[in-house]
Amino acid sequence: MGVEANKMRFKLISARLKMFVSVTIILIIANSFTKLKAQETMMPEVSGTYLNKLIDIAKNNYVIVKINQKRIDLANINIQKANVSWFDIFSITLNYSPTGGSTSLNQPTLSGFQIGLYINIGNLLQKPYLVKTSKEELEVAKLGKQEAINILEGEVKARYIKFVQTSVLLRVESKIAIEAESVVKEARYKFEKGEVTFETFTRALIYESDGRKKVIDAEANLLIAKASLETIVGKKLSEIK
Repeated sequence: MGVEANKMRFKLISARLKMFVSVTIILIIANSFTKLKAQETMMPEVSGTYLNKLIDIAKNNYVIVKINQKRIDLANINIQKANVSWFDIFSITLNYSPTGGSTSLNQPTLSGFQIGLYINIGNLLQKPYLVKTSKEELEVAKLGKQEAINILEGEVKARYIKFVQTSVLLRVESKIAIEAESVVKEARYKFEKGEVTFETFTRALIYESDGRKKVIDAEANLLIAKASLETIVGKKLSEIK
């Protein structure tokens, strides 16, 4: 009776020990994940100086900004044309009559050169409106460029922050994956010694597999964020110091 009681007591202790080890492994995984999440932050990775450099480069390369600058240039040309065209309201004629031409009371003819000056009243009245229209077109072009720059700055900031975020997340997931590998090694060792159940060992393997998948997903997100940022900046990030 005493032997049977001891066997039962031993089995109970062994079962409790295995349960304790299993719970410990799970807690190690959860604790490692929590610590990594708590320790990592993206704020130190955000550089205002680097962001401003990206914005300046984007302003020089982005097509929409270039198009609006061309509109400003065209508006300036139109203003210059409108100012010069003031002379279009005047016209001068030069006539020459040889000496000895016939004259009459109804149609006298003077000999030599005659100069005539004519003023186009219609053009004279339209000219101020043409000049004003050209100046308004210039202001519209300037506003269009400023709006494009404002939108561009916001988009560069958003894509840069997304790039930093994905970079930090990749680092976090990589560290978690390394921790998961260590846990699997420990679980395999204990499983082979019979200290943990197959279920516990399988759970550790699942954690490791999920960790690897998350690393791959984080790598893909980082590459996408990097390409998106380079597209709007118009230059490879590796070329920007």
